[in-house]
Amino acid sequence: MHLVHDDLQRVHKLACDGLLVPRCFYNFMFMKELLEFLRNERLNKHLKQAYLAERLGVDESTISRWESGQITMDFLQIVNYATVLEINVYEMFAYLASNGQDLPIPIAEVHVEVYTKEAYNSLMQYLANSGMDITIKSTKLKRWK
Repeated sequence: MHLVHDDLQRVHKLACDGLLVPRCFYNFMFMKELLEFLRNERLNKHLKQAYLAERLGVDESTISRWESGQITMDFLQIVNYATVLEINVYEMFAYLASNGQDLPIPIAEVHVEVYTKEAYNSLMQYLANSGMDITIKSTKLKRWK
């Protein structure tokens, strides 16, 4: 049960960051790129399909059919495949969403709680004008009015 919860949290994070739209056909348009990426990573690490199949508990033919797109991988299978290749799933989806452009990897994440609209607006204005290389992800809580 714990693993299912972790997977749901990963999907939720990807969806919140705009990297995944659950149940959207648009996601499947990129499946070919995803499969190509995974296959290339496997080949770059000089790993055989047989090794991957053994680690994932599937037949070697399943790996071949996944990589060729003959059968579809579900999210958990993608996560497990990437994990065996020592690929960070979040970074992989971010890379694919950026059309293969390298993304800067954050060195820190800062969580700030703001208690008034004025403080929030002031903070956002300061950050926007600071010229710093940052990404802002803002969440307004239910009590926001």
